[in-house]
Amino acid sequence: MSERLNRFFRSLTGRLLVSAFFWSAAALTVGGLSLSFAFRTYVLSDVDKKLEAMIDTMVGISEVSPEGVLRFNRPLLDQEFAAPYSGWYWQISESGQEPFRSRSLWDFELKPDLDKRVFSLKFLEVPGPDDQMLRVAERDIILPEADRIFRYQVATDTAEVRNAIARFNWLLVGALALIMATVSLALVIQVAYGLKPLRLLGRKLADVRAGKEGRISGIWPEDLRPLAQEINALIDQNEKLVDRARTHVGNLAHALKTPLSVIINEVDNLPGKSGDTVGRQAREIRNHIDHHLKRARIAGGGSGPGLPIRERLEKLTRAISRMNQDRGLDISFECPGRLMFDGEKEDFDEVLGNVIENAGKWARHRVTVVARKLEDSPRREFLEIRIEDDGPGVPEDQRETLFERGRRLDERVPGTGLGLAIVRDIVDMYGGTAYVEAAGLGGLAVVLRLPAK
Repeated sequence: MSERLNRFFRSLTGRLLVSAFFWSAAALTVGGLSLSFAFRTYVLSDVDKKLEAMIDTMVGISEVSPEGVLRFNRPLLDQEFAAPYSGWYWQISESGQEPFRSRSLWDFELKPDLDKRVFSLKFLEVPGPDDQMLRVAERDIILPEADRIFRYQVATDTAEVRNAIARFNWLLVGALALIMATVSLALVIQVAYGLKPLRLLGRKLADVRAGKEGRISGIWPEDLRPLAQEINALIDQNEKLVDRARTHVGNLAHALKTPLSVIINEVDNLPGKSGDTVGRQAREIRNHIDHHLKRARIAGGGSGPGLPIRERLEKLTRAISRMNQDRGLDISFECPGRLMFDGEKEDFDEVLGNVIENAGKWARHRVTVVARKLEDSPRREFLEIRIEDDGPGVPEDQRETLFERGRRLDERVPGTGLGLAIVRDIVDMYGGTAYVEAAGLGGLAVVLRLPAK
């Protein structure tokens, strides 16, 4: 699961989606916080204006009696200041005197800091009666009738304001979550639609690689059209280079083979050690030429719909059985009918022909060929072909040398020593593997893993 997530985050789709989600979430979060702050500021500003207006009203109706007692010359019309703990309160305080309070405060008293003068309007929040949280507006006033400083305070319970802010925040969160979900869906659709041509281009390249198509065809967006054209040009150039290289290798090898054959025939007639040495080196050169001629013929590409290998194995085993019919050699094979090789017929015949023929040379009585589909290939499908013989086998420390060009462990058996070297070359070009191990029949087993359809 973690590996899948890592691949997703490393992909172009993952990077686009993650970055888009991040910036969308960041923008919505900043916007939501800004809206919440703006709404809270607006609501508190409305409350503060009402508190300020109430202080102005209280100052306007305040007077000091001849006895020096502060009083209102007319009653406040707001009845909320009369009901106990109603949520609206006022209080006028003076140093060394009992405060003049609204009935709504009942037995509760605000505690202003009279040591500090507040001649400009100030707002603060303090605990109130009945576990209320009060928003208080206060200001110091000097009335014309008396040379004394009075602290005017008007307070209101903020519960309703807090509830309004909380409701707005929840509504805002729900709206932003819906917007985020909509934006996320839109981003997924946008990225999927926008990257669809890239995925199609990848499939077209895979088809070209598999041999299903020779070129990248189709109508492409303006951004991808130059890329598709360059890839097609690269495919054309690569084919020309490969054909030119094969032609040059073939021409060179054929040009060398004729004079080399003349040299070998001549040195065979020379007496003495020098003739043997020259002949042996000339034959080594011919082996090298044969090796590179065969390599030049390797196609190494996909076969389009795939090659059914059961029919090819049947023909190969029948042909090699005829070659060894005087020895009574039994060559059998097992292969599912639908097993397909993702490659060229000539390459398959070259590989299996060499391996089965080599097994037939060393087998005493029996050779078996078993082909099966591998189920544990994560990225590309592979098939496995196991060729066993009941011959003498090869010591474990010498098995890998069988794939060395020109290496023969027993000179009594005819051959050039190029067979398994060619086999490994072809298998490597297809991205497969070839190795040898002990066989269940007692001899040697050659195991080939090749791409499957």
